[in-house]
Amino acid sequence: MFHRMPTAILTAAAFSVLLGTAAYSADESLSDKAADWWQSVKEYSAEKADEISEATSALMDDMAAEVAELKESSAETADETSEAANEELEELLKNAEEASEKLSNASGEAWEDAKEEFDDAYKALEEAVENRKEAVTREGRS
Repeated sequence: MFHRMPTAILTAAAFSVLLGTAAYSADESLSDKAADWWQSVKEYSAEKADEISEATSALMDDMAAEVAELKESSAETADETSEAANEELEELLKNAEEASEKLSNASGEAWEDAKEEFDDAYKALEEAVENRKEAVTREGRS
């Protein structure tokens, strides 16, 4: 699926700001250059924030669909283990959705924390989904 996609998207957006700085003429003062650069960063960040928000929303929609599919697949073997695993998936999905929302609304210093929180939450959910897929496959063979 989208392994490590959140980190790749977020890192690419952050570093492209650094690579996209404009050239300045020799007669511009350092403070003018800094002000122009900062304005460019703010404009770029606002544009990229929307793109990142859309990308994380798409990831979460895909993951929510996958969780729903896993829950449906394991409904036939609704034992305590399956129910506990499904509850864990729901909790991890909720955590990742909340982290995605924080990331969509984050700016400035909160951005790095929100990015890390989303990345951690998404990885935990992704790992749990993969483990649950394996368990459902094993249960289906039994």
